[in-house]
Amino acid sequence: MMLKNVKACQTSVANGLSQQIITEMQRIDSKCLVSFSDLNVSIGTSVFPLLQPPAKEGLRQAIKASGNRKLVVNSAYRTIAQQYLLFRQKQQNRCGRTLVAQPGKSNHESGLALDISDFHIWKPYFVQCGWRWLGAADEVHFDFVRTMQNIRGLSVLSFQRIWNRYNLNDRIIEDGVYGAQTDNRLANSPTEGFGERDELTANRVLRLSQPLMQGGDVRIVQIALKRAGFNINVDGLFGASTENGVKQFQKQKGLEVDGRVGTATRKALGI
Repeated sequence: MMLKNVKACQTSVANGLSQQIITEMQRIDSKCLVSFSDLNVSIGTSVFPLLQPPAKEGLRQAIKASGNRKLVVNSAYRTIAQQYLLFRQKQQNRCGRTLVAQPGKSNHESGLALDISDFHIWKPYFVQCGWRWLGAADEVHFDFVRTMQNIRGLSVLSFQRIWNRYNLNDRIIEDGVYGAQTDNRLANSPTEGFGERDELTANRVLRLSQPLMQGGDVRIVQIALKRAGFNINVDGLFGASTENGVKQFQKQKGLEVDGRVGTATRKALGI
């Protein structure tokens, strides 16, 4: 499905494309974003638990200051694909969207913003740890203000590179600027991401992580596991069931049983 044709309100429908953009971002700058899923947080399926490193530290401090209360995070890092869907919903007066920035301009794309539940309880802890409350205009929203590195253009640049890689006859400028060309190509991008097997991630070590690793390479592993006789759901998401299947296969083949798909496990699977 093309992004412009999405009718669902959940941005998780575009997780495949979003994960591909995040992977490209981390290829360009491996330290641009880090996961905060190891903190005491609860996150939904549409949430990528990623922040810039200083913002993660500010979040850790806020949770500690609260007495290690569990924080419910409703939105964190957003790719331009997610922001496109939200902004389009606002334009079409759907899904109750009101305050939504244009793609390329949202603070959520900077890795310095969070939307949380129980903001009235968390506000004092966040403010003392470097976060600014946006106020009544968007009361669930907090921005980390002790660092102001702007990485919004990195998501745009990553998408532009991915588009050009898969559309050699329709290349666009790779400048990190969200303009009309980028908007048009993003609208016509598949929600599941480009390609069955991205050549840039085909040899990555697959493992259980948060957010879940996903893509054509995960799907290929799942298909190989099914072919080997294991009951695996082929959905392109490296979840707990896939990890368990990998461990069983590794044990069967006398490999190191670590649930990770590296060179040795790929070779044994015949992929």
